Amino acid sequence: MLVPVLALGLALAGCDSSSPSARPAGSPAGTSSSPSSSAPSSSAVGPSAPAFASTSAGTPRGQLSKPDFLVDANAMCSAVDAQLQALPTPAGATDYAGIITNLTGTLRIMPVYISHAQALVARTAERAELEKNWLDVERADYAAFKPAAQQVLRAADTRDPAQVSAAANDLSAVPDHSSTIQAYLEDFGLASCAHIEAQ
Repeated sequence: MLVPVLALGLALAGCDSSSPSARPAGSPAGTSSSPSSSAPSSSAVGPSAPAFASTSAGTPRGQLSKPDFLVDANAMCSAVDAQLQALPTPAGATDYAGIITNLTGTLRIMPVYISHAQALVARTAERAELEKNWLDVERADYAAFKPAAQQVLRAADTRDPAQVSAAANDLSAVPDHSSTIQAYLEDFGLASCAHIEAQ
């Protein structure tokens, strides 16, 4: 899911105060107007992780069968994807409100998304594989992304396009393994989750 956020950094890096870039399609954004609003909210990401036991034959109580997991995880990811798609995209380095809204929303949604995914993954027989190939990588990328995004937020608060562009350059340089995660999720059957990575 970091791909569209990093696209924001790349787009802003090339902007100046007189010629904002065109909006990149699919970039996520948030709803707050202050960088201090980056704390996760449990209501930010659609449905909470399901807490019911699987009814599939042969599956231990409390553990999700793979088909049940795929249904629940894809539903959760669809809700997240819809929220990200609905968020506004900054028009350029001088669209300070758009930048703040975009990144604050991402910082609010991502931790909840990861937490809900982790709760579902914990109930599958494929937990180790999913952790290694999806969540461990997602968490590491987000850990690198967060401080860079907060730097862009601070720069946007200064209303200085040069500072915003410099911070956006740093944001565009953070690790991004979205394409690798996307391919894995598609192969596993998590098409909705893969779509978050593919934006």
